[in-house]
Amino acid sequence: MKQFEINNLYNRIKTYGIYNKYKYNKAESSLDIFISEVPVNNEVGFIELSVTKNLGKEIGIGAVLKIYVNTELKNQELVETITITHNPTKIELPVAHPLGDLIKGPEYYFTTYNITIENEGYYKITTLNIRLFPKITSKFQYNLNEITTDTLEQEIIIDIPPHPRDIINGQKN
Repeated sequence: MKQFEINNLYNRIKTYGIYNKYKYNKAESSLDIFISEVPVNNEVGFIELSVTKNLGKEIGIGAVLKIYVNTELKNQELVETITITHNPTKIELPVAHPLGDLIKGPEYYFTTYNITIENEGYYKITTLNIRLFPKITSKFQYNLNEITTDTLEQEIIIDIPPHPRDIINGQKN
């Protein structure tokens, strides 16, 4: 890979936030090796959300959407907070976020995102391990359920499994 291409990649990634050279280098021993082996994807993907209340009768206006990027040791870093004002809400995010852990896919490195949706008087909804694909919109529909005293239901957690092509010899990358 030519030095110009490496600098171009660095400059694009840097525009998404704090560039941490050491976080990228931990994926492989040196920048030149892992970029030529499997590139870090510098494109964006989209999340489109429709949030409703009362089984779709009302738009979830006022619900707070928080987007986190997954980092090392199962931690997460908040990257965006949005208050829902209309449906659908479309968000653009990098496929490989500079603040997140890089996951080696068969074609490129990427990161995964978690989202939470909260609104006073309603159960919190969490979706884990959202993977974005370049120039593709991933659509999600959520309904906020009112908190009631006669139910044991609590927070709703949706955990998206890895794509089958990202599992090698029975283990996630």
